[in-house]
Amino acid sequence: MYVHLSSPFLQAVSLHLFYLGRVPFFLVLAGYFLGRNITWNKAFNRAFWLFIPFMFWNVLYVFLVLPHDGASFRLENLIGIRDVFLPGMNLFSADDSHAVPPIGPSWFLRDIIILTLLTPLLVRVKILLFPAVLLFFCFFNTAPDHTETISIGTCAFYLLGVALSSRRIDDIHLLMNKKFGIFFWVSIFMPVVLIALYSAGVIPLWKETAIGMLLGVMMIMYAGIWMEKHLPGLSAKIALLAPACFLTFMLHWPIYGFLPPAMKSSLFAFFTPLLVFAAIVLFYFALKRFAPCLLPYLAHVKNTGRRQAQHGACDETIPLIRGLSGMSQSSERDAGNPMPGTRESF
Repeated sequence: MYVHLSSPFLQAVSLHLFYLGRVPFFLVLAGYFLGRNITWNKAFNRAFWLFIPFMFWNVLYVFLVLPHDGASFRLENLIGIRDVFLPGMNLFSADDSHAVPPIGPSWFLRDIIILTLLTPLLVRVKILLFPAVLLFFCFFNTAPDHTETISIGTCAFYLLGVALSSRRIDDIHLLMNKKFGIFFWVSIFMPVVLIALYSAGVIPLWKETAIGMLLGVMMIMYAGIWMEKHLPGLSAKIALLAPACFLTFMLHWPIYGFLPPAMKSSLFAFFTPLLVFAAIVLFYFALKRFAPCLLPYLAHVKNTGRRQAQHGACDETIPLIRGLSGMSQSSERDAGNPMPGTRESF
């Protein structure tokens, strides 16, 4: 959310503090959890229930926002696919402005949907994934690219997650031991100094590297482990907000479009993501309280509508939503999911 502000300083800090590892971090996690006990049925089910809210919010954005911007739009650009895997591999005639979905950050979800459908095949060739990822780290220094559908960088970090999916989460905790804690604080100190020098005009910002992004992934993981260990109360409260992460991911960009420029570029911009996040969380809990049956269609939270369909608001709205989607509600939650409270966020 800080990266998408207009403030150059906040963009620089949020991009480089973890060595541009934020998007690779989510890709590794998505591959890790989707690669565990995956079947073709689960893959199609998860992709379908990601696609519904992906399309809903992008179509709503097209009808409510784009006409006021005066931007032209063609239906074939709705999913935002132009180049696939490599630059220049054009499957659709889209210009640069339409190489991503209308809600720009949802390109990540577009790629996750495609990779989810491929995951059952990927786990069957898992023995080949580590060599493929190793080749990426040896010969490429490309970050996941939003203008290229399932770009090389996107696939590499997702494959790394799938390759690690057979490992237990406890193994990650063992890797992130006390010695890594020292490495973490040293690694945080370096970009802070470099960003300060950049702000003073002394040096330019550095470019991403595959090793740096992998370091950033590990640092973000350690930050979560550190918080869980040293701030368990705060960690538990933050975990309760996990189901709202999907809406946060989809809605913060459209909300930014309605904010005054000063809230995105001035000193006040530091607080803007916090305020927007709070508003989205309140919206999520309002949906959960008054119309829980809408959550599978709007927030990728499964089965809530079925369990709480007795609520009056749901009784009135669920026929409309079924008519719009032409589909029934979601299937039962996967029994073996290791993180049943948070997988909707991915």
